[in-house]
Amino acid sequence: MLKSMSCEKLIKTPITFDKGLNAVVGADDAHNSIGKSSVLMLIDFAFGGSDFPEKCDDVIRHVGDFKVGVTFEFDKLYSFIRDTKNPDQVYRVEEQEYVTSKEFNLFLKNKYFPEMESLSFRECVSGFFRIYQKDNYNDKRPLEIVSKENWVAIRKRILKIFGKYWTIEALEKQKDAETKLKNDIAGTFNSGAIKKVTKAQVKKNDLELVGVQAELEEIKSSLKANVTDIKSIINKRNLTLKNEKDRLVALQHELKTKLLRVESNLSGNKVINSQSFNSVVDFFPEIDKERLAKVDGFHSGITKIMRKQLQEEKLTIQENIETSISDIKRIDSELLEIVDSKEESVYLLERLMELDRYENELKLQNDFWRKSDGAKTKLKNIKDDITSSLYDSVAVLEGLINESMQSFIEKIYIENPIPPKIKLGETDYKFDHGDDRGTGKGFANMICLDLTFLAETKLPCLIHDSLLFKNMDVPSVERLIDTYSESKKQIFISIDEKSKYKKDTQVKIDKAMFLKLDEDNVAFKLKWKENN
Repeated sequence: MLKSMSCEKLIKTPITFDKGLNAVVGADDAHNSIGKSSVLMLIDFAFGGSDFPEKCDDVIRHVGDFKVGVTFEFDKLYSFIRDTKNPDQVYRVEEQEYVTSKEFNLFLKNKYFPEMESLSFRECVSGFFRIYQKDNYNDKRPLEIVSKENWVAIRKRILKIFGKYWTIEALEKQKDAETKLKNDIAGTFNSGAIKKVTKAQVKKNDLELVGVQAELEEIKSSLKANVTDIKSIINKRNLTLKNEKDRLVALQHELKTKLLRVESNLSGNKVINSQSFNSVVDFFPEIDKERLAKVDGFHSGITKIMRKQLQEEKLTIQENIETSISDIKRIDSELLEIVDSKEESVYLLERLMELDRYENELKLQNDFWRKSDGAKTKLKNIKDDITSSLYDSVAVLEGLINESMQSFIEKIYIENPIPPKIKLGETDYKFDHGDDRGTGKGFANMICLDLTFLAETKLPCLIHDSLLFKNMDVPSVERLIDTYSESKKQIFISIDEKSKYKKDTQVKIDKAMFLKLDEDNVAFKLKWKENN
């Protein structure tokens, strides 16, 4: 716990703290601008916060930068010094060395909740240090550390604070690993090192591999048999190549015929020209020449309309012709190699290497597709598991928080109060005050939420500024002070108008008081908020 804080600029130093309630007490006339909130911000600074130099810059402008000594008590006393001029450096007194503010917060985390590895100290406490300068006391959005904070970040944080995040954290690590694998595979495809294939191509590759592997086995067997039947294998390969070439030549002829027909249509030639008409009329004198001309015009019109489609078809046919020409050249080249081979075994060995390379290429394509598909499937399953785990964990938290808040609100408001309800949804949360929506009750509901986190989690302390109590009725504040006083964890508050509360409450405030401020005794000794 925080044991003490010392600062030469404060009206009192050192200040000591105890377990339970600790209060900076203001004047009975509720005089403002005496430094109560700034003292609470200094306690936030003692707990590793970084807001004081910026959000209390008026203090630094008037009294200058200063050092703050803090002592924590755990298994023993640990002392540190922080400087508002250089808040990122913290001096460890016992070790006589400087550490970073990040290392300082890690120290606090390890002392307060070492078993919660994924939760940082400031992530845990920042939302529950509700001080005027921090502007984090919106009773409609009490789970936000900063305004309009993303719900996913809020949900993740409260699951961590309640110790419910470990299952999801393990799944998140699996998701990261599978995402990296999927991206690595995609990068391999994109680099061109391995050709990306579709599911249909994988099936085709599997069929192709059967033929390739059969031919490989045949060649290997022949080589083992002292090349006795090499000639038959080569002849078989020759026949396969020739049949493939014949098929390609026939296809090329068919494509060229289609190309001529398409080019004819694109040229705008009439299907039946005038000379053709004359020939028809010679044989059939009674035929209607005008109707023949209309037929001719109709075909020309259709050709113009279909020009775009015809041009696209022309390009496709030309590409297919080019492909067939290339394939025929490849087959001719291989046939020539077979014919020119001085030794039949040389060709066979070359064919063996070619098939081996091709087999590896097909296997790599298929293996990477299956790895990619497997990673995508596994990633989807992990995401589904995360969603399911989130739903279950959040549902448990929702019930626990609402039950505890009802217990606390019934301690503060004894006449059958409407309890606050929190709804933790899939895309956002809602803090519902019911039909009792007064400002005082709204802040009381938020205080009950904070007390729930203090009671049910590893949250080590709370800071509540006096603005939270301003609109609450006196009996409710008295019962709240009773509730604060029962806590075994540290609670820091600022409060004024002590005299309006009953004697028992005044005694508890006096017992908890670590600093008394009024118009003549301001926190940092100087007044600068009056128009002199």
